[in-house]
Amino acid sequence: MARNSPNPGQKILYFLLISISISILYVDIKTDTFSGIKNNFKSVKISSKYLLKSITVDPVTSLIGLLNFRNDLITENKKLKKELDQSRVENYLILNEKDIFKTKDGLDFFLKNNNLDNNFQIAKLKEINPNVFKCCDRHRMFIEIFSDEKGIFSESFVFNNSGIIGQVIEGKKIHEVILLTDISHSTPVKTKSNNFFCNAQGSGKSDYIICNYNPLVWDEKMFIGKIFYTSGLGGIYPSGIKIGTLDKINEGDVNNIELEIRLTANPISDDLLGVISL
Repeated sequence: MARNSPNPGQKILYFLLISISISILYVDIKTDTFSGIKNNFKSVKISSKYLLKSITVDPVTSLIGLLNFRNDLITENKKLKKELDQSRVENYLILNEKDIFKTKDGLDFFLKNNNLDNNFQIAKLKEINPNVFKCCDRHRMFIEIFSDEKGIFSESFVFNNSGIIGQVIEGKKIHEVILLTDISHSTPVKTKSNNFFCNAQGSGKSDYIICNYNPLVWDEKMFIGKIFYTSGLGGIYPSGIKIGTLDKINEGDVNNIELEIRLTANPISDDLLGVISL
C-alpha cells in the first residue's frame, strides 16, 4: 500500500511548528523566561517522588526497623533477666558462704580474682512437670549445668536464690535432680540449739518435708514458726543453712510426733540455679 505524500498545507504547518519551537528555545536561552515553569516542574517531580516514597517505601522500612528493634529489645531483656537471676543465685551463695564453706577456706574456696571457682556452677532448669510436682510423690527436675569442665556432679546440692531445693543424682549433659519433697529423699535437719536432730523425709507435697521423732529421746520444745537448718550429717548439704520453718505439729502417741516443716525455697520459682559439689 502506497504512502500518501504530505500536501503543501501540511508542509507549511510542519515548518511553522518547528519555527515556533526554535523561537521559544531561543527566547528561553537568551532571557531564561521559562525557568519558573522548569523549577515548578522539578519541584512537582521531587514532591511526587518524596510523597510516593513516604507512602510505599518508608512504611515498610519503618515496620522492618520496628520489628528488628522489638527483637533486639526482647533479646536484651532475656540477657538482663539471666544476668539478674545469676546475680541473685550468687548473692545467696555469698550470704551463706560461712555456713556452706565453713570447713574450707571461705570465699577463697569459690572466688578467685572475682571469678567463681569450678566447685560452683550455674545451671538452667530444663524440665519439671508442675502437675506431678503438685500432686504426686515423685518430685524430680532436670537441669543443664553450664560448665566447660567434665566434672562429676552427682551428689552435688542444688539451690536457687531462696535456698536449697535438692541434689543431683545422675546425668551427663542433662542432670536429674531429686527434690527435698520427693518421698524417697531424706534431709538431715537440726534446730539452732543443736539439741535436736532428725532425718526429714519428703512429704510428696510441693513445699513440705516431714520429721518424725520420739519425744522421749528429743525433748526440745517445739512450736509453730521454729526454724530448722541443715545438720550437715548426710555429707551432701552443708551444716547451718536454713531449710524451713515448723508449720504443723501432729502428735500421734507418746513415742512419736510428726513435724511438718514448710520449706524456704520453691524449686519452680526460678529458671537459673546454682550447683555446688563439696
